[in-house]
Amino acid sequence: MTFQSQVSDSVSNPVTTSPRPAADVSLRPLKQVAILLPDEAAPGAGQILADLLLSANEVIPDARYAVSILRLSEFNHLNHGRQHRHMCIFLGDIRARWRVSSNDRAALQMLLHRCQQPVLVGGAVFLPQEAGMFDGQRLAVHSNFTAAAEEEALQSLAAGTQYHLADPVHSAVSPLATLRLLLDLIGRSHGEFMADALGEYIGLDAGDSRFQSKASLEILHRAGGDALIEQSLQLMQQHMEETLSICELARHQGVSTRKLQRRFRDCTGSGPQTAYRMLRIERAHQLLTHTSMNVYEIVAATGFGTRSNLSRWFHKQLGVSPQAVRRGAYSEVGVQRSQQALAS
Repeated sequence: MTFQSQVSDSVSNPVTTSPRPAADVSLRPLKQVAILLPDEAAPGAGQILADLLLSANEVIPDARYAVSILRLSEFNHLNHGRQHRHMCIFLGDIRARWRVSSNDRAALQMLLHRCQQPVLVGGAVFLPQEAGMFDGQRLAVHSNFTAAAEEEALQSLAAGTQYHLADPVHSAVSPLATLRLLLDLIGRSHGEFMADALGEYIGLDAGDSRFQSKASLEILHRAGGDALIEQSLQLMQQHMEETLSICELARHQGVSTRKLQRRFRDCTGSGPQTAYRMLRIERAHQLLTHTSMNVYEIVAATGFGTRSNLSRWFHKQLGVSPQAVRRGAYSEVGVQRSQQALAS
């Protein structure tokens, strides 16, 4: 079983505050991530970690993760051995230690040696011993494996440690703890603000909906997390149907209209009107894609006033019509239903 994901592009994230040159994207290093599974792992194991990294591609402008999910036993057969990876996640579970056959030991040693950031999860914490590497490395060990770790002189961290970032190898007690580990690493690469926003975007943290919008994240990233702009975006999202004027937005926050406009232009390169419109276009796109609301209902729900006004801004910002978006959504649903029917 293998899974190969691709870096997200403008189709999966159609709403941006302003276009970025394609050359900028191509110059950013692509971070190859391999999620390695034991042979007995369930087919869907690792998908939640892949989803987090792919979501990072969508909401963090300079994130470029490419993710592969495969079993360790498949590694040599698929000619992956010569590829250097930014991260290799050995995804064990919390019920059984990961034991490696003699046939797979060479692949394990190659991966641990060549990968920049190996991550050992759950029962995978015993893998370095089997590979004869990283002797004395302190690891986050699940309580299920504490006795075995003591018996084999594995260097465990204090009880209750959920994950540990260290050189040369990271560790986490479970697949769920690995989500926190990855967010911590993303925070170190892209900033704590963006890591927190990503956590809320994927529903990992119990927060409000202020980071549930890709467009707002794009704006906040450009603004460096400016508090006035963040509060403005929250107000905009709360007033989609009955849109607020820029004067009303400023008054709600106790600042002058001129100050609000200047802050947006200085921090994001465009005015609050542009940000408001991008949020409304994003909401309209979501409603067209994921609901059966007709276009007139969506016009009312997003404050565009008329169907022609919605169409004009869709063409200008996204290069497509609302009707084309709706047709594409229905076509995708039809394909999925056909696939489900064939599988049943």
